[in-house]
Amino acid sequence: MALPAMHALARVGDLVIAAPRWGAELYRDVPARIVGVGPVEGDVAVLFPPSLRVAWEARRVPRRVGVASDHRRWLLTDVVEPGEHRRDTYAALAGAVGGRVEGAPAYAGRDGDPVVDVPEGHVGLVPVSPSGAPVMWRGYADLARRLGRPVVFYGGPGEDAAVEAIAGGHPRRVGLSLPGFARALSRCAVLVGNDSGSAHFARACGVPTVVVYGSTAPERTGPAGAIAVEGSAPCRPCYRKACPYDLECLDVDVERVLRQVVAIAP
Repeated sequence: MALPAMHALARVGDLVIAAPRWGAELYRDVPARIVGVGPVEGDVAVLFPPSLRVAWEARRVPRRVGVASDHRRWLLTDVVEPGEHRRDTYAALAGAVGGRVEGAPAYAGRDGDPVVDVPEGHVGLVPVSPSGAPVMWRGYADLARRLGRPVVFYGGPGEDAAVEAIAGGHPRRVGLSLPGFARALSRCAVLVGNDSGSAHFARACGVPTVVVYGSTAPERTGPAGAIAVEGSAPCRPCYRKACPYDLECLDVDVERVLRQVVAIAP
């Protein structure tokens, strides 16, 4: 979601992006210097993560732009009102320092990206999310059995055991680099995932994507252009990591998801 805003900020002036270890891969087409997370320096800090920690790490920067979340208002010089969708918030953050956000997120593959052995026209399934159980739909194994076409289960670093427990005997590709994942997605007919980074990345790569929503909502955090299949719990969206009431917000029948996949890739 932040890619268009990063390109906008790079057009304003010299840009340094403080990001986790995957930052160099994700932002490789942004004309910027990529550094690790931690205390930052510069003239202006545009704070995309809404946490107190990030604002504290930027406290010595003369101008600090962000949303007043996580009790950090006192650390900001410029307060930006959040938008309905997180990408709107990111556009507002960039706009506060003169950046003009244009277009949807886009990630371009390169000829030198790692080659990943996956079947052409497969359905990609991403069953695990670091956001926890209220985001993770439990119908992936059943969906894989009912599709009648090649499927590949994907997962992030350290998710090998969790993905294997769901995928069973189906092919798995876990811990790919982002360029490798992009190369694999170039052979993917449709990706089915939770409301997580993998679904956003797939859409940025131009892959048709079906997202199953539990505790989150497409109008707030969903990937642009993805097909939404939503649960029916009256208390959603809550964006909690765990449900305090032991409710089932991911009561999405496999048939509903299957219909959407087949409509895209008969």
